[in-house]
Amino acid sequence: MLGITVLPEYLQVEGIGKVLDNCQNVAGATAITTSPYVMELASEGEGQREPPIDAGAGAVRLLDRPLWGKRELFVRTSPSFHPNRDLYRTTSYDPPAGNELTDQLGSVVKNALHEIKSRGLTAFFQIQAAIPPGYRVQFSGVQDQDQPLMPNGLKVENRVAANASLASEDILNYQIALMVDLFQQYPDVDGIRIDWPEYPPYRLDSVFLDFNPQVEQWCRGKYDFQSIRTVVQDAYHWLHGSLSTDVITKCHSPELLEEVLESFGFIEGIKSWLALKRDLVTNYISRIHDGLVEAGFADKLLVPHAFPPPFNTLSGLDYGAVAPFADHIPVKMYTMHWSMIARFYLDQLSAANPTLDQAELVKAIFSLLNISDATAPEKISDVFYPGPSDPQLPTTRVQDAKFQYARRQAGDTPIAALVHAYGPPSEFAQRFATAYRAAGNHAWINRYCYLSDEKLELVGQISRECL
Repeated sequence: MLGITVLPEYLQVEGIGKVLDNCQNVAGATAITTSPYVMELASEGEGQREPPIDAGAGAVRLLDRPLWGKRELFVRTSPSFHPNRDLYRTTSYDPPAGNELTDQLGSVVKNALHEIKSRGLTAFFQIQAAIPPGYRVQFSGVQDQDQPLMPNGLKVENRVAANASLASEDILNYQIALMVDLFQQYPDVDGIRIDWPEYPPYRLDSVFLDFNPQVEQWCRGKYDFQSIRTVVQDAYHWLHGSLSTDVITKCHSPELLEEVLESFGFIEGIKSWLALKRDLVTNYISRIHDGLVEAGFADKLLVPHAFPPPFNTLSGLDYGAVAPFADHIPVKMYTMHWSMIARFYLDQLSAANPTLDQAELVKAIFSLLNISDATAPEKISDVFYPGPSDPQLPTTRVQDAKFQYARRQAGDTPIAALVHAYGPPSEFAQRFATAYRAAGNHAWINRYCYLSDEKLELVGQISRECL
């Protein structure tokens, strides 16, 4: 399988036929993902920036394929459908309301899905897993009572992902209702890819979730919520003011980190917390699966995205645990995000522990996250979100290791590479070839907006070589 994510604005601007010709005939795609919305231009500063800004770090990103003649722009979106409100009676969240833009352009999505199927391609929707209204990334209507909380009871500020608490029944019921609604309204859709069905660990504070009161209720009879919260809060305070260079030099592998955590009395509580997070994520995905089966859609494909190891340990997504509920699991190989995450962690830890040796801290973070084949840089300032023409981290070896681990854990459920097309053409081609082969020729490319004509040709060459 070779899939490409094509968001609806390109079907609007370039035309359905041209887009599908590029994906199928040039790049060799066998599957296409789109989303259930339509888009229009907004004035600068209004709506949302396209491409997404990734909490400020991604402000350098520009589109490879212009929209309405622009490589960065502000946009407004509307759902491509009018919801069946009867499906949402079990949740406090309202479905996305259609409007004039829906009536004017919504048929583009339905027509594109019909054309995708007529060409013999597999058709998917991509939606957000726990961020109502859910049809587009970064458009969040999560209510206060469903916000995931840190052990001190506070929300994470300036998060990249605006996910809700996965212990919320309202969030779960909304997600099932939305997916049933989409399958009913778009019979050409073969499956749905859900993005971020976990706790995305982009920022260090986002790792320390989730202590929403609904999690405590969910824990009854399973976990000692209050004890876990106490240990995690103590570990958070230790990281923010008590780290020493001597300790950091001992944390260059997960095994050594575990020994350090054990010496400070944190390890058992940390293990229980990570197990709790894993069970929350697995429960959420399994209940979505069961809800779709109960609604009569057992034949549709459920595809949960996943962070790569070791990020998935922090996010709570265990490949083996969710494998029974997934058609396949796309593992994100967004290497520009790896340097962004490392920089977020480094900035926060160094600010909280100003006497730490920078070089040792960078070395420890790079080693623990396993994000580069190259030696870690000496300075925090040398870790940054790459610009459109900058090479990303060299990752041939570490990508192969991550895929091997994920495939072992997932068993018979296929692991797919989820490769980001952002970056220089030759460097992207090398990353794509590495991931595509390591995942057994099973991959998604995110997104069409970064696939210039040159990159499309390169994907086609690589996919043909791998046949």
